[in-house]
Amino acid sequence: MQAFSAQLDQVLGDADLKSITSVPDGDSFFGFFQAPAPKKRRLNSAMPWKKYLSDPDNSKCLSMLAAEFLKVSKYLDNVNEPLTFLFQAYHNSLQSPAKSAFLLALLYNIFLPNSTLPLYDRIKSPISLSRSFVQLTQYLDVSNQFQWIGTMSLLLRCLRQPDCETIPSDTSVAIVTSLLKKINLLPLNCNQDQRECATKGLEVIRAFLEIPSAAKTSHVTYYDLLREIPQVFPPGVVVHWTLESFMNHLQRRRRDLASLVMPPDASWPLISQVSRQHEFTNLSQRPSHMMFAADYADGMRDGHMTTYVSLFGDLLYQRAPSDEIFFMIRQLPHNPTGVSALRESLVIKTRDVVRCIQRHSRFHESRQADLTAPVLPNPEMIVPDNIDFMELLIELSDQLYAFVGSELSQISNIYPTGYSVLYEDLIADYYALTVPSDKAPAELEKDNTLIFLLLQLIHIEKVGGKDKLLMQDYAGDEHLFRQLIALYNEDQVNSKDGFYLRDLALQCAINHQQGHIRDRTMMKFRHPKLAVIWPYYSQVCYNIQSYFLAKYKNNVQDTTSLSNLSTQENVKIAMESQLRQHIVAGTLFIYLVPNYQSKEPELDPSNMFLMGGTLSYKLLDMLNIDTKHRLLGLIYKMMLDGEQGPRFHGDPPPQVKFVSPYVIDVVYKLLSSTPCSVEPVIKVLFDKLRRYDRLPKTMTDVPAEVTRWQFTVLQLLNFRLIRPLKFTATCAHLLHYMKFALSLTKHRALHNVVEACNHSALGIQTSHKFLRSLVDNKRERPFWFEESEALARRAVLTVARVIKLRGQGDAPLGIITEILQILHKHPLVWTEEIMAFFPEPVREFYRAQEQTADVKGIPGAVTEQEVSTLLEGTSVHNVLLVPKGTEPNTFLLSHYSDMANHPFFLCVFWEIIMIHQQISETMLEDVRAVMLQFPPSHMSTYTQQLIDYALWKLDPKNPTASGSVDFVVRMFEELVWKYQLLSIEHTLLALMTGHPSRSGDLGFKILIQMTINSSELSNRISHWTSIGISPRPWEEDAYYEKLQQYLSRYPEYFGFEAHEVRSGTNPIQPPLEMSLLTSYNNVLLRLLNIFDMIIGRFIEYQMTDTLVTFLDKFGCLYLYHNTPIGFVRDTLLYYYESPTLRDPRVTKALLKLIDFKQVELSPVLTDYAQEMGGRSEDLFDELYVHDICRKLAISIDPKECGYKTDPSMPERHYREISNPATQGLYVAIIETLASPISKEVFVAQMLNLILGKRVVSKSTSSSSSGSTASSYSHGSSSCKVVPEARVIHAAGLLLSALPKEFMDIFFVEIDAFTRTDETLLQASTLSAKSTAASRAEAARAALSQRSAFANTTNTSGRKGADTPTTPTAPASTQSFNSTGPTTYMPASSNKRTTAQDMLLSTLFTCYSNNRNNYRSNMPNSFLTFFHAVAHYSSADILLRVMKCLENWRLGTCLPPPQGSSLLNYNNHGASSLIRFNDQYDSLRDESIEDRHVTPEPVDENGISLEEPNGQKRTAHGLDPIQENEKEDGPKTEDGEPVRMKKNQSIRTDVQILFICGLIGPLVHRFEKLQIGGTTGYFLVVLVELFAMITDQLEVAATPGLSTFEQIIDFIHHVRAHIPKDPDTSARLALVLKGVRPWIQGRLGSIV
Repeated sequence: MQAFSAQLDQVLGDADLKSITSVPDGDSFFGFFQAPAPKKRRLNSAMPWKKYLSDPDNSKCLSMLAAEFLKVSKYLDNVNEPLTFLFQAYHNSLQSPAKSAFLLALLYNIFLPNSTLPLYDRIKSPISLSRSFVQLTQYLDVSNQFQWIGTMSLLLRCLRQPDCETIPSDTSVAIVTSLLKKINLLPLNCNQDQRECATKGLEVIRAFLEIPSAAKTSHVTYYDLLREIPQVFPPGVVVHWTLESFMNHLQRRRRDLASLVMPPDASWPLISQVSRQHEFTNLSQRPSHMMFAADYADGMRDGHMTTYVSLFGDLLYQRAPSDEIFFMIRQLPHNPTGVSALRESLVIKTRDVVRCIQRHSRFHESRQADLTAPVLPNPEMIVPDNIDFMELLIELSDQLYAFVGSELSQISNIYPTGYSVLYEDLIADYYALTVPSDKAPAELEKDNTLIFLLLQLIHIEKVGGKDKLLMQDYAGDEHLFRQLIALYNEDQVNSKDGFYLRDLALQCAINHQQGHIRDRTMMKFRHPKLAVIWPYYSQVCYNIQSYFLAKYKNNVQDTTSLSNLSTQENVKIAMESQLRQHIVAGTLFIYLVPNYQSKEPELDPSNMFLMGGTLSYKLLDMLNIDTKHRLLGLIYKMMLDGEQGPRFHGDPPPQVKFVSPYVIDVVYKLLSSTPCSVEPVIKVLFDKLRRYDRLPKTMTDVPAEVTRWQFTVLQLLNFRLIRPLKFTATCAHLLHYMKFALSLTKHRALHNVVEACNHSALGIQTSHKFLRSLVDNKRERPFWFEESEALARRAVLTVARVIKLRGQGDAPLGIITEILQILHKHPLVWTEEIMAFFPEPVREFYRAQEQTADVKGIPGAVTEQEVSTLLEGTSVHNVLLVPKGTEPNTFLLSHYSDMANHPFFLCVFWEIIMIHQQISETMLEDVRAVMLQFPPSHMSTYTQQLIDYALWKLDPKNPTASGSVDFVVRMFEELVWKYQLLSIEHTLLALMTGHPSRSGDLGFKILIQMTINSSELSNRISHWTSIGISPRPWEEDAYYEKLQQYLSRYPEYFGFEAHEVRSGTNPIQPPLEMSLLTSYNNVLLRLLNIFDMIIGRFIEYQMTDTLVTFLDKFGCLYLYHNTPIGFVRDTLLYYYESPTLRDPRVTKALLKLIDFKQVELSPVLTDYAQEMGGRSEDLFDELYVHDICRKLAISIDPKECGYKTDPSMPERHYREISNPATQGLYVAIIETLASPISKEVFVAQMLNLILGKRVVSKSTSSSSSGSTASSYSHGSSSCKVVPEARVIHAAGLLLSALPKEFMDIFFVEIDAFTRTDETLLQASTLSAKSTAASRAEAARAALSQRSAFANTTNTSGRKGADTPTTPTAPASTQSFNSTGPTTYMPASSNKRTTAQDMLLSTLFTCYSNNRNNYRSNMPNSFLTFFHAVAHYSSADILLRVMKCLENWRLGTCLPPPQGSSLLNYNNHGASSLIRFNDQYDSLRDESIEDRHVTPEPVDENGISLEEPNGQKRTAHGLDPIQENEKEDGPKTEDGEPVRMKKNQSIRTDVQILFICGLIGPLVHRFEKLQIGGTTGYFLVVLVELFAMITDQLEVAATPGLSTFEQIIDFIHHVRAHIPKDPDTSARLALVLKGVRPWIQGRLGSIV
């Protein structure tokens, strides 16, 4: 090696002085007459490379070096070390052109097979070139043509050696990108030599991309380059014209790949508190989509991709809680982009609201107004006929106040101001809306509504985080004030729809800030517009202030002065709230809580609170937002914040210790009116509730003030706030605020409300966040409901409902098992009837529990032997058996002072009742004394034990059974209603626990008697309804009086004192508990939570007639249910598969639980439920289904914000669901499931809408058995216009929320559509029947095109990307300047036509563009719909997609759902699904696989494909997932999977492309899906499917088909974003072993 090095140095030294013909200085004019000056001879850089190689002097030197190189290589028996030395020497000699030229020539000859010195042929060993290639290209200069051409020629020779190693992808990408950058440095006016340099460089790039040999993998893939191109040529960089063809080629490939990765339309709206976590992140922010940023930018600009502005707009339109808005902001990059997007969304919503108001108002029609007349002391307010727009302004004002006035304390490090939106930015945006630009007119006419909205912010003391912003502006240059005046429309107030509250907002703003305005006398001169409007309307404002002081503020002790006011008076008070800060709030507070010093106010009959006045919700709604906050703050500070109870003005009597129910009513109305901006207040309230909840842990006796506070707030929570809290972030954590009170509360009335709150909180849960909150690691108790089996069972049902309705996929692994283990201290056992409706993970948990634990008996059950021993073996209970006064109760009380004896008492008491056959009132005093020793938290368990004992005494299986059901019912009713020793809630829950060891039939008999047939309960309901309490609590100002009227007739006692009170015992011993003020609580409202469970039990046990009777009898109470719409929707979803719900009587009765006056259901369904107008099931046709989807589309579209369609409907913020999108979804679900439409017909009619096809008749639809595949290509089907994208999104949202049976049918349709759609087949490449000779000829033609690249590039010049070029070469060898879908296609007959390419170009493009340009097609519509469904679905849908892939790979079809009327796709029914043309005979003239006799599989050479161990292998290797074949899917008579007919299997390239389009946008979700312990399983199946197709198609024999190129790029894309693991790599390697060589080379890098 040293000798070779020395010889090389000597030769190179001589070469540096070697004489080579020099060229005269052509730039010198006199050079023609002068002899050349003697100088050192240097290498001529203009000498062509080929001429230099053929120079005889150079050959001599090369021979010397070659001889030495041969010696060294033979001696070392390795060519790599000498080659590395040569490459290093070349790298070091780049400064010497002569040396580098000789080294290049030597290296070139070594790798040249037909050279005079073919050294490479003499020494055979693998060659490692990675590092050498990097050194060769690192310091290349494209301006040095000799060096460039020589290096490129050397690289080409190296890359085309058969034994050349595969260069690592990263190295290859670095080399290729380096070459691209250097070529891009060429001047625009290139000469021929420079064009040759570019051509040679592109030829090297092509060599990197092509497959070196059949056994090799390409050095770099197109996908690798696509990922790097944005960094090489970022936006704005000019690409040299010689690279245009190649870059256009790459851009087309990227766009083709983007069409598979991006959905046809992804403008999916967010649904607040319903959307899953993945929906909050824009697709463009996903790592797997970053390379398509340009395509996403185009989509966002065109409106078929979501932006953060649109997502914020969705949340604002849907009144989303601020926590959700802030969560969205955290998804954005750490810069002010999030705030600007939020501000832009607020401005857009403002624009839409103002446009809506302008559209419905007569602002251009003036009214008669005399501005010269004197203003009356009591001025008349100008109010339009319709003020429904105030609902929109209240909502928007609340949101502006929240986001302009709120500080983002948690993320203030991101935003310099720390505030969401700045006031000065907002007013500038509003001003910009009214000012035309150079390119477009103004977006809005000037409107006083904008000033009205800004006025809500002026009252904020620290608006936008600046303490003296407005003060400094008014005292300074007034630039903000000037913009405010510029928004004013002076004609609006004098129009027919003028409104003083809105149109005098400017005057109110000036009055509010008058103390800060500089030189007020000159204000009208500085702002001339004020000179016209100021004199008259300023007097109106002044008179309103005087009127308010005289009429209301000075008369505040009159508790009727502010009640039942007219609209005129409400507007005056609201005007005053805008004119002056805090004065209205202070007046209203004193009105609610009178000052006891000035005049002794009236006390309520119980002397517990001060009787103030009542305030209407209409007045509170109109008030300025800041006034609402001020009033709410006063109430909280004075009434709810003090540690010593409420604080009053003056010195009221000591018994006045409660907050007035009328004040609590106002709190409820204020919280409902401003839900977004008051969230901090709610947080403070709940923080205090949590703090008080923990007090029993640390102190034995909780202060009385704490008990009173808890009782007041929990009543407010359970009977008023539980509805608005359902769709907030607080909802999932409600149990955490009561978990210690449930166990440790000693006050029985308080514990009753705590239990009711727990039932209510469990009843409203709909999110997986609730599941996560249950396993919160901060919990401090081992079990959630240790003392209450009933609540634990309610929690299990809630968990089951959440999983069943929202899917299991979004729940963390293992969380369900952990939750079910920490609910109750004893294992819970369920009957089969109940478990039949559990979701699979819950059912599996309890199945496993039955096998591993001893759960046969009833935990804690009291036996007859134990009771008998206590009665007969001891004298403890003698006091209850003998006449009163005979014996003292000392022993009895002493015995039951031990908590271990508590469970036996009620059973002993029951046995005494059985002995006497009645309840003896003489022993009730002693019974009460004993029961007062029971902890309130255990009463539910003790009642359960009593019920179990009583039922066992009646059970026929009991040998000593005695008594009758009627007697038991009568005794229980007396215990519940007359003596109130037992709670009706505990009793009913105990009768329907669902434990298989309990006497279920007897329990239901008693339950029916105590509910349906109970006169006591019926009388209470009758009296309740006769009182006339409004089911709209915000409208009911006299609720407390009416409640007391009910309680005076049917009083409720929680200390077992009913008998003593009724009998007039005085004093009562033991003494009564501390009295608490009942503001809302009563047994009928508490029973609604229990009735929900009873309805579920009747459905589970298929007690249809009883259920109908129950619903008819108690349906009237559901007008007062917290969430009737949610309950009906949950019931229809959870019990969908129940035969009971198929009974029209049941669905009609369930529908009647909804107040039709508070929600807009379909008139068809409403009349059907009420059996009006002779409505029949014939009206539930296709149009009904389509209307459901279109109505939902309108509900979720922010552009549709407007007035309520029915003026009788309640304001949105008081509805059960204030979010219009969520309410629309709930209504759509109810309209779907409550209608007499089968799931098969519904899915078929929905797909008819999506695909723009119509079923000819109802009989045709039913004959298709629910499958729309028959309508995909049915000749007699009539086309109609495809719907808007928003309708498809709405349909996808609805389908994702329906029971899984609907999804089963949908995936059968996916399977059928993918296999049989005619459009896909028309766009597919037909594989012509060919002979071996024709295939060989095609291969030779393909190989002969390898030089086409250079020739085409040399002659292409500045040919644009749109210039048509005949595609004559495969993708790896063709020129890059051809366009269209045929870019990659080699010239070959009978492959792809122009019509096919045009059709293919529309399948995966933007849905809206297709629709607008009359290019709509069913595959494109189907993809759009599928991705809408997938987007709104849980991760469970990925398993369904995976199942489809497996079936397509195995050649089987999805089985129809069990119990479905679908035709069997495996039988003759499938053959009629598609109408083939004659040209597709090659796709259908195939035999059907024999289902009974399966011959031994062989390959084309006759070799068996059966392995010795029995494992099958495919034509491309062993089948790694063979075990899946024997599990799912339809089977033959021999138990083998039924194969699809070959003409209906996945057989074409476009079908594979369609499958890629199905899974492409889901790749980021597949990244987290593990099947068989790996995340790459779906990629293995996809590659197997691709290999299967390429085996079947003749056109796959050689590379170049455009569709295959797209698929290959897609596979690389998927592989790049799926974590690599050994198992996946091994499976992929196994699959690639048997595929065609060119495919193996192109996909080899994925292993």
